[in-house]
Amino acid sequence: MKGRWLLVGLVLSLALNLFLVGLGVGALVFGDGARRGPDAQAVGGPRRAPLWMAGRGLSESHRPAYREVLMRATRETRADLVESRRLKRRAFDAMAATPYDAEAVAADLENARTLEFKARARLEHDVAAFAATLPADERSALSESLRTVMSRPATARLQQTWRPDGRGGPRPEGPPE
Repeated sequence: MKGRWLLVGLVLSLALNLFLVGLGVGALVFGDGARRGPDAQAVGGPRRAPLWMAGRGLSESHRPAYREVLMRATRETRADLVESRRLKRRAFDAMAATPYDAEAVAADLENARTLEFKARARLEHDVAAFAATLPADERSALSESLRTVMSRPATARLQQTWRPDGRGGPRPEGPPE
């Protein structure tokens, strides 16, 4: 009788291990679906930043050049953005330190913000330079598309995912508790 229970235990362990391996492989192959918002299924992929989405207003012949402008600007500002994130992490770590140095934290956050604004300015400058190369009708389409995606307030984008308890969902109405 003991041998039978040992065999049953081994078979169940094997089944559980196969399930967990399959789960891990599935996550690697298909990605983390939780990171995708409700817009992801509508456009066939993960959410993109508004500037990337604005390219949909262009004709098919101009979209690749627009994407290349964004990719080049992103590559060229990557070091600044990485440094900005490092400064923010350092500032947030310093907030928990004893003794707390508010001036050092503020300086790190200010430097991080400066780097982010520099990267954003570069990206916007490159988009404006690209727009100058477009025919008037394409430039108008890009302008309208940018106006649409950029005028949507950040609060509207956050309302769909923000919750004080971290579970997602719409932001509650009224003042915070």
